[in-house]
Amino acid sequence: MKNKTYHHGDLKCALMEKGLELISKYGEDKLSLRRLAAECGVSNAAPYAHFKNKDEFLSEIQNYVMNLFALELQKALQENAHSDKLFIKLGTAYVMFFYRNPLYFDFLFSHKNIEVQLSLNENSTNIPFEILKKTAYVYFSEFEMSEREIENKIMAMWSLVHGLSSVAAVLNLKSNEEFEARTEEILGAAVISRQGG
Repeated sequence: MKNKTYHHGDLKCALMEKGLELISKYGEDKLSLRRLAAECGVSNAAPYAHFKNKDEFLSEIQNYVMNLFALELQKALQENAHSDKLFIKLGTAYVMFFYRNPLYFDFLFSHKNIEVQLSLNENSTNIPFEILKKTAYVYFSEFEMSEREIENKIMAMWSLVHGLSSVAAVLNLKSNEEFEARTEEILGAAVISRQGG
């Protein structure tokens, strides 16, 4: 079988995506950059042009997935900026990102270094959660709520979208055109509306 050739910029992403597949099949312990190179059909030295070692490779995968995740949430924010359903649409984008990319969910949340900073007065390095938190804060600030109540609402919403993401990723749900609409319905039932409730 003829090996695929990669442009320099494409190889880094290809290595990370293949790495996610191998980790899912065999676990991180059995992953090596040499094996990764063989799977991608490149020289043993090629991965080292992008990653110093396996630890850096794993760290770069985490950054890569987090950046894709943040971009997806930013896109949802831009597309729904003037919608009454902005917060629901954002939560749906969160769930659908992992519905479409279950390997990302498995990898990200198998690590213990994912930070979730609940306090409204402190930021975390978890950019996707910060996007969700800041959007929720603006949304819930329209209601007469204390910061503690808003923090609790944000945690409840995050728990819901994260739980739905886990179901979608762990159960490896097959393509279902209704899943996105159903997710939006579930989130809509859980979020208070501007009319109260």
